[in-house]
Amino acid sequence: MRLTLFLLLATACHNPSKTDALTSSDAPLPAAPTPSAAAPAGSAAATDRWFVGAWQGVFRAELFRVEVPLGGMKEWKADDGKQASGEGTLSLQAATDGNITGTSSGALGELSVVGHVDGDRATLMLRSPRPDGFHGVILASHTAEGLSGTLSASTGDSLQVRQAKVTLTRAGK
Repeated sequence: MRLTLFLLLATACHNPSKTDALTSSDAPLPAAPTPSAAAPAGSAAATDRWFVGAWQGVFRAELFRVEVPLGGMKEWKADDGKQASGEGTLSLQAATDGNITGTSSGALGELSVVGHVDGDRATLMLRSPRPDGFHGVILASHTAEGLSGTLSASTGDSLQVRQAKVTLTRAGK
């Protein structure tokens, strides 16, 4: 599992200073945050929270080729990318406190999603209920269209590694 987290961080972190929201593989996954009650009408905090509400997104998972140095895991070369590649969807809910919960389905299987928005960036963790399922991260930034970023995931044994560009928009758009 530590190798999985290392691979995900190495392939997904294009801004290492923003990865402090990720947890160690030895730490239990925090319980899914409960969406906060909506702020009172006219509240300034509610109006400048650009992320609050329902989001939806799509991705196309593809093989992420891991370079195999001498003495490296030769099993990575055996992954032709045919399995667990293809379309996927995301359905998320962002609360006023910045916590995000949701689900993902598709090529990577059924996954739960938890995360947090900090400023104009979102860090999301993907978890499969199956030990051999995919686990990963999405690092995304606020854009004019919504949120855009990169999904990086691998199986529990780290032998299958996938990556995808992710675009999230407001649900219903």
